[in-house]
Amino acid sequence: MFKIKNLTYQYDKKRKALDNINMDFDSGEIIGIIGSNGSGKSTLFNNLMGILKPTSGEILYKCNKLKYDKKSLYNLRKEVGIVFQDPEKQIFYSMVYDDLAFALRNIGTDEKTIKEKINKALNAVNGEDFIDRPVHSLSFGQKKRVAIASVIAMENKIILLDEPTAGLDPESTRAIVNIIKSMNKKRIKIVITSHDMNLIYGICDYVYVLNQGKILSEGSTEDVFVNYEVINEAGLELPWLVKVNKKMSLPLFRKEEDLYNYWSKNFHGNLKK
Repeated sequence: MFKIKNLTYQYDKKRKALDNINMDFDSGEIIGIIGSNGSGKSTLFNNLMGILKPTSGEILYKCNKLKYDKKSLYNLRKEVGIVFQDPEKQIFYSMVYDDLAFALRNIGTDEKTIKEKINKALNAVNGEDFIDRPVHSLSFGQKKRVAIASVIAMENKIILLDEPTAGLDPESTRAIVNIIKSMNKKRIKIVITSHDMNLIYGICDYVYVLNQGKILSEGSTEDVFVNYEVINEAGLELPWLVKVNKKMSLPLFRKEEDLYNYWSKNFHGNLKK
């Protein structure tokens, strides 16, 4: 859907936030974009949404170059949704229902359909009991789920998730992971930025590594993460399962259950559940 060709974005004459990058989001279904702070991840998302306009290069959506007039951006954002790292940046109304209804009302959706879409979206994030609650009564993790529900309600074809699990406790993190997997099963393209390498390793099938605005590496998740030198150069940590592979000379596992099954089978270990 998205193809990025020789994209450069400069905030000023001295610094390139993005430096001649190329990406093709048809490469995977859940795509990870990783890099340390200042690598260009958020700038990339803002360019994809038309919030920022490239200094040079181009962004194609459905083979058409992005246009920046009001109508073109309106049509783009009907199909591409973004969930910011801080949910407060996209929650504008004091009541959850009104906030979720806002974008749908803007595109002229009738109230009966709005109610159906909101109920469906909240059900998808296991947040049915949020519907009549004031936003200020929700926890940080619950607000993130409402923010994700807002893009689900719009039935976006692509969802950009900026640090979706940042600041969350383990239970809320598991809830977000389950939501992402559920959206993927419904054939929604997911693009994630995150500092959580275990999250990226566990759910993404294609990964780009950004460093100081340039792409250091790209490829299947396994291929990217076994390139220890590149991960280190980008200032990132290896996922724990990759560390097991590297430090203990064990096979590379994608799921911890696979490691436990391998251990029990080959070393006759009795693992506690």
